[in-house]
Amino acid sequence: MAVRLYVDFNTMTTDPKERVSINTHIQPALAKDLRPGLIVTLYDEEMEVDALVEFDEQDQVWLAQPHWWTRRDLPLQEKSGSH
Repeated sequence: MAVRLYVDFNTMTTDPKERVSINTHIQPALAKDLRPGLIVTLYDEEMEVDALVEFDEQDQVWLAQPHWWTRRDLPLQEKSGSH
């Protein structure tokens, strides 16, 4: 089963690779499973996309490069209490 990682797509880097930060502080157990070259599924409330994991040695952070052609929109979730 593919690793699914919740991410904030607003953390996209401005470099040409358009990589997304993987916050291992929110999901610390996943940090041990990450390795460069791993294909994961990134998701938020609106979409999911397959991505390639990279480790940035300079900044010591995990990043993922989305494969945008795999983007899938997720069904909108009803907010509790709304009509």
